Amino acid sequence: MRCRTIFLSGCAFALNALPSMGIAQTAVPPQAAEAADVAAGDIVVTARRREESIQDVPISVSALSGEQLRRQGVTDAQSLQYATPSLSITSAQSQRNTVAFALRGQRTQETQLFTDPPVGTYFAEVVQPRPYGFGKTFFDLQSVQVLKGVQGTLFGRNMTGGAVLVEPAHPELGSFSGEVRGQYGNYDMKDLYGMVNIPVGDNFAIRVAGKTRKRDGWAHEVTTGRDYDNQDFNTFRVSTLWKPIEGLETLTVGDWYKSKEHGTAAFITDLRLPSVISNYEGLRAAGLITANIPAQYAAARDMFYKKHFTLDMGAGEGGNLDVFGKPYENIKNWGITNKTTWELSDTITLKNIFGYRRLQRDQVQDYDGIPAFLITPYQYARSRNISEEFQIQGKAFDRKLDYIAGLYYFEEKGKDGSLANTLPELNIVGAGQNPRTASATQFVTANPGVGYSRTAAAFLAGTFHATDQLSLSGGLRYNYDKRKITVSPSLPFRTNPAGGTGVCSFDIDAATAGTQTVPFDQCSFTNQKSFKEWTYDATVQYEPSANVTAYASYRHGFRAGGFSTRATSYVTLAPFLPEFVDEYEIGLKTSTRIGSSGRLTTSTAIFRQDGSDVQKQRATFVNGNVFTVIDNTAKQRNSGGEFEATLSVPNFSLTGFYSYTKVKILRGAAVSAIGPEIAQRGTPKNQAGFTATVSPPISEDVGQLNLIGNFTWRSKNYLDDFEVSGVQPAFALVNLRAELNDIGGSKASIAFFVNNATNEVYRIGVLGLVAEGLGFSSSVYGEPRMYGVELGYKF
Repeated sequence: MRCRTIFLSGCAFALNALPSMGIAQTAVPPQAAEAADVAAGDIVVTARRREESIQDVPISVSALSGEQLRRQGVTDAQSLQYATPSLSITSAQSQRNTVAFALRGQRTQETQLFTDPPVGTYFAEVVQPRPYGFGKTFFDLQSVQVLKGVQGTLFGRNMTGGAVLVEPAHPELGSFSGEVRGQYGNYDMKDLYGMVNIPVGDNFAIRVAGKTRKRDGWAHEVTTGRDYDNQDFNTFRVSTLWKPIEGLETLTVGDWYKSKEHGTAAFITDLRLPSVISNYEGLRAAGLITANIPAQYAAARDMFYKKHFTLDMGAGEGGNLDVFGKPYENIKNWGITNKTTWELSDTITLKNIFGYRRLQRDQVQDYDGIPAFLITPYQYARSRNISEEFQIQGKAFDRKLDYIAGLYYFEEKGKDGSLANTLPELNIVGAGQNPRTASATQFVTANPGVGYSRTAAAFLAGTFHATDQLSLSGGLRYNYDKRKITVSPSLPFRTNPAGGTGVCSFDIDAATAGTQTVPFDQCSFTNQKSFKEWTYDATVQYEPSANVTAYASYRHGFRAGGFSTRATSYVTLAPFLPEFVDEYEIGLKTSTRIGSSGRLTTSTAIFRQDGSDVQKQRATFVNGNVFTVIDNTAKQRNSGGEFEATLSVPNFSLTGFYSYTKVKILRGAAVSAIGPEIAQRGTPKNQAGFTATVSPPISEDVGQLNLIGNFTWRSKNYLDDFEVSGVQPAFALVNLRAELNDIGGSKASIAFFVNNATNEVYRIGVLGLVAEGLGFSSSVYGEPRMYGVELGYKF
């Protein structure tokens, strides 16, 4: 995993360094004029786990420095996609704080304990398999890097789509410094950030950084007056850097995050009859209930059109159907990372990366957003993971060969599950009770899953410099994964035939009508499986000059199989298959001097991925319950390309990108009651954008002025795997920022910013349940216009 992380971090860092000119490994200089003086060869990255010029890295990557992220208004994971080609970030169905990353057409729908995403997320070079709260840690960063394509050799927890690496700023030896920055904006947004770097002697330093943020929600519930999509979190990091002797250094990072928020507002956006919802109409016609769901749907849509982001939900208003009370989302996430590097000589380096993390998440959400109670689940996750990687890096054959060898281990243990209040009035009437008075608690369904995942790997990779212009690279990795799961689906509060409480809902005989199960005290079912695979890659690289790099690559990737934590029968408890991807990529990178102090850099990549047994997550509705299961698509092809360019001249820089992605299912497409699955979900075919920075030459007695504009556009994007109504039409976003730094020769700064300046209304996630027969879909929306002022001071 560590290998993979470093490779990713270097790669991503490299590519974005390319488009933004002057990213380097430290913050980008504040003035575009200074950025223009940075030659492409000066940008150093670690894409292949060793330091190289970005021009020499034969990989499609993008990267942004911490300073670039701040200027472009990238404050969380959602906004990162608007500065990076090919990357698409949506919510995991209807949950804003659980983001789904997509690269080159590969995307995860929901984060489950025994499911590895195709796009990995990393913090401080350690993988974050359950990224709860991960998207809110974008402060005091060295860089954010995006690596595109299959990673089968240098990085653990193989990701067949790519990876996103977040690298925190490191302590600096011998330098005392600090920064305080505060923001105030609309929706009563208050954000306070602080950092201090403290040297202790000549070879030790401590860096402490933290952030607290509170903001009212921009979604409004009309009956209770409660807001949703608010922000209320605290997070901090403590890092230490120690260099006891020459060539030996150890970096330790401890991070902590905690949030207590009202959760995500889900707005009903589609209703279809006939469906299960038709049964509600039958109950209403019989006088058993008063809820008129078609009328509530019409009222909800009318309310939204008259005033965006208003809704009238039933959850939290009390009554016999309100099992879990007011919606909320609470997250705790903390971890420790250590990276130790020992340069034994100028040809051999030892490196070790260790990571430990614990997290906890609890959430109650109203999935339908109308007064009627359709689906209101409580979801939870508890997990602990540990990773260890050891590397040997070196040079051989008169320095013509650069090599790396390593061992890797990862273990994750925990539980992941839900308690769901689904269609309570139908369940109550079905049991012969009065839906106006009977408690819905007795019909709550539980779907817990507990277990572990273990991964072990060994790898070897290298680059042979055949001539000054021609290099050959390759790598080989052996992967071993083992998964074990125990599920206990039940109605835990339902009276059983023996007169006790609890009814098992695991079907032990799917061939027989009805649910054939076991006594509640025996409701525990276990499965386990191991997966083994060799992954490998090969690259030919040609550099006719110091300013041109061309390459062609082949990569074989693997994603281990696993289990669905929501399994309710032996059929759904069976493991889903491992995924295999063969990727072909060609690329070209150039760097051209413009005049005496300007530079134009470009990066182009064209790819094709041939996937087999591609893992897909799907929402299902079975026996009155909604949950996610995983299956496999037999054959799928993803193809496309990415282009980035940066023009830097004195007082001005312009970075632009474009990407194209096409997904085609060749065999094994799933079919629902409303038609075949939509092949390309969560990834638009076309993405484009640019960022312009103008730094007018003004007197230093006034300060340093920067004007930044960011524009991004993406074509239509299907957010559900079956429902055409889940499409988000093409849209564009505009972010603007004006900042004055070093005011009057001081260290003070002021900035004004606005994100989504045109107040675009757009969706970032869809929970579609029409194809499953339930009859409705709900949507999560992106943030409306946000603006404010920022004051800062450095010392």
